[in-house]
Amino acid sequence: MSFKEISGRYDGPALETEVLEFWREHDIFQKTLGQTEGKPQFSFNEGPPTANGKPGIHHVLARSFKDIFPRYKTMQGYHVPRKAGWDTHGLPVEHEVEKELGIFDKKEIEEKVGIAEFTKRCRDSVMRYIGDWEKMTERMGFWVNLDEAYYTLNNSYIESVWNLLQKIWDKDLIYRGYKVVPYDPRIGATLSSHELALGYKDVEDPSITVRFKMQGENDTYFLVWTTTPWTLPSNLALAVGADIDYSFCESEGQTLIVAEALREAVFRDIEHSVSKTVKGASLVGARYEQLFTYIEVDAPNAFQVYEADFVSTESGTGIVHTAPAYGVDDLALGQANDLPVVHSVGLDGHFIEDVEPVKGLFFKDADKPLIRLLKERGMMFRSERYLHSYPFGWRTGDPILYYAKNAWYIRTSKFRDRMTELNLRRSTGCPSTSRMAASASGSKTMSTGRCRANVFGARRCPSGQTAKASFTASARSANSKN
Repeated sequence: MSFKEISGRYDGPALETEVLEFWREHDIFQKTLGQTEGKPQFSFNEGPPTANGKPGIHHVLARSFKDIFPRYKTMQGYHVPRKAGWDTHGLPVEHEVEKELGIFDKKEIEEKVGIAEFTKRCRDSVMRYIGDWEKMTERMGFWVNLDEAYYTLNNSYIESVWNLLQKIWDKDLIYRGYKVVPYDPRIGATLSSHELALGYKDVEDPSITVRFKMQGENDTYFLVWTTTPWTLPSNLALAVGADIDYSFCESEGQTLIVAEALREAVFRDIEHSVSKTVKGASLVGARYEQLFTYIEVDAPNAFQVYEADFVSTESGTGIVHTAPAYGVDDLALGQANDLPVVHSVGLDGHFIEDVEPVKGLFFKDADKPLIRLLKERGMMFRSERYLHSYPFGWRTGDPILYYAKNAWYIRTSKFRDRMTELNLRRSTGCPSTSRMAASASGSKTMSTGRCRANVFGARRCPSGQTAKASFTASARSANSKN
């Protein structure tokens, strides 16, 4: 028996090329599929990459993991068909085209470029580097069917998504409601937690304590701390802790209400005396005067004190300003007490016309004029600055707006217990499976769209249409030229 002579130096790339050529010449991938035809099928659904950028070494790592599991299940005797896919929707695609245009403002793109032309540029962009991706995929030995790859911009794919949405709708699992989301007003998009983490900066912001006048009482005020003065025109409620002690403090002819545990920190060197101390529960239901009256609020439950478990005495005054339009806890408290969502800021991040003193201003730019107004009216107790970490859009550099958006949601929370059960049943003690179980147990509702230029973001139904009909019409109109 003779053996092939081994050279003194191992040439890995050359050996890999030989193996790839052997696989290609003998169609090995297809043969593995043929040998398992008729066997139990194992489905492996991968999240397709976006091909409008060149692949990097991190993609090799991710695709290696995606290759290992199908190969392993094939070795166990399963039939494992694998189809490649290309993600052609979303902000990465739009951002690439925005960089080419040198325009990042959504309205400016609509005015100078137009939606049709921008969409065409996006469709062209996603095809730009597919050849590089295919070359990298084959070179690394990732077995996947590239010849029949699916594209998320194709009607066949989009219609399958709408078909699934219709099935979910028929099960009464889709509803319309509000949810507070991190929102970048420049590009008009909601950000994921991953995207949000990319843009934090240390910045100096206002830290103010404001007087809210109690209704029916002379010179009696709730002292309320906030770091977002721009949200005050949308204030609808104040929150207290039911078991927290609150002191009525006499100072300079006024009665000021503050949590007893924070009294010294709030008043500091300001002379005052405590006339009485009560539990927060006794303050619940007390009414106060609307701080800014620029927006008419027709809600009998507005402008009163509510009990909330998120109130603490760690900082502030122990009384929390609540604007359901701009905070997760705020919205939850508002929904629990039938309060409306009142927006003083539009989706473009600028104040609406109704708020006369700051109309048209970007929301963060309105802090200073609103603070000035509060001082002029004698409603400001203390105004300072403080340094903290705040999220900014990693694409635009603009501050993120936490905004209650009215959108379509899927009730994934209805299946929370079942998902947790299945994940725990399949858990092997591996940290990743434990995290999956934890993720399932915390499952909330899922939004159907992130308000991008793709066709998946459901929208308000045109007059005379049902939500389901609107879904179908949206898909057809968005891709009629495909």
